[in-house]
Amino acid sequence: MELLLAASLPIKHPTLLDHSRTILSAFIWAGSFIVGSAVFAQSTDSTSTSRLISTGQIEAARSALEAENPSEADRVFFEARVLKAQRRLPEAIKVFRQVLQIDPNYINARRELAHTLLLNRDYSPAQYHFDALLLVDQNDQMRDGYRRFLNVIDQNKPIGFSGYFSLLPSTNVNRGTTNTVFDTTLGQFVIDPNSQAESGVGAQLGVSGYFRHLTSPTSRIALNWSLSGTKYEEKRYNSAVGNTALSYEQITGSGRWFLSSYYRKTWREDNAGNDARGLRFGLTHRLNDQNQISFSLSHEYRDYAIQDYQDGTFSSASASISHQINPSLSISGGLGFERGSPEADHLQYNSSKLFLGLAKSWEGGLQTSFGFEYGQRDYVGVYPLTTSARYDDFYKISIGVQHSRIDVRGFTPQLSCSHTINQSNVAFFDYDATECQATISKNF
Repeated sequence: MELLLAASLPIKHPTLLDHSRTILSAFIWAGSFIVGSAVFAQSTDSTSTSRLISTGQIEAARSALEAENPSEADRVFFEARVLKAQRRLPEAIKVFRQVLQIDPNYINARRELAHTLLLNRDYSPAQYHFDALLLVDQNDQMRDGYRRFLNVIDQNKPIGFSGYFSLLPSTNVNRGTTNTVFDTTLGQFVIDPNSQAESGVGAQLGVSGYFRHLTSPTSRIALNWSLSGTKYEEKRYNSAVGNTALSYEQITGSGRWFLSSYYRKTWREDNAGNDARGLRFGLTHRLNDQNQISFSLSHEYRDYAIQDYQDGTFSSASASISHQINPSLSISGGLGFERGSPEADHLQYNSSKLFLGLAKSWEGGLQTSFGFEYGQRDYVGVYPLTTSARYDDFYKISIGVQHSRIDVRGFTPQLSCSHTINQSNVAFFDYDATECQATISKNF
């Protein structure tokens, strides 16, 4: 499968890996890992020896090695590095393993073995050795690199599976109003307490996975699936969602595009469950090393089990541009549009929004994000018992925090929080909500 080629190998045709920014960043980190740059140094593995190997001066490198009084493991390790530099990856893998048979604690050999397995697209054994390195190597910079390589593996291996558990504290689980009365053409009515804001803490458990198959060096098809369930103390807020999607992805010289068909099934205790079938298209195009534009379109039909008046189509579109200010800071912004077309006129709407995002990676492994949205929804039909159509203004602020160096046997935590304000001329939909999601996840 022509999916993964190293930056140090000759490339005649672009590959999925070669045009992925995430993977590219991993190989940038690996400048000292890939043959052709300085390789990790043991006592007998000097930078000069590495440079000689990378430039093809093998005999000169061998002489330099012998001058350093090498051990048997050092000599075998040298031969493995030469094979790797010559792009003879299967042979290099075999010899790196011989080094570990001689000296199981030879950490440079394990690093090089893991990376060579990755270059050779042997994802499962590469993942095993990077996981092992996370357990024994206390060098924080190297550990960050191992995690980046594990992300590369997760994005490119043909079969993957992951799971997560989240706590979901919210000040307004049901998006209930803060108002107590509703003015209608028949007079003023007291709003039922069940329609007013109610706080709560939910628990969510989810699993997901994928199957991928390359159709060419620059394209692949993928089957993705997920299943999640959410439970609250108040049963009527409980729900479960299942997703399946079949997609085709194509890598171009400056980005990627994909087309996906999907099916989503939602079960809800409040009888608002529905099925959704749709198509999604996405396009990403790099303008240069710092700037990238993205477009997305989706269209689906929603079929409600009981609430037939909500049956109908839903469409969305967005366009954004992102700018990499420096290697640790990026900014993005764009426009989004939605159109809901259920059977009931008063539920049909058009929506538009502006959004802005910032992402920052801090020294030490901390990663933070900030987002802001402002938008409007204009409804078509007159809302029942009123003389006008509903319209909303909405605002949302969100933050996210995670730490790349917090990793307990593959389990990683993440925290995200948001505050939403929805201002509506219909009292039922005038609300605000603050909610968070504290998640622990693991890739298998």
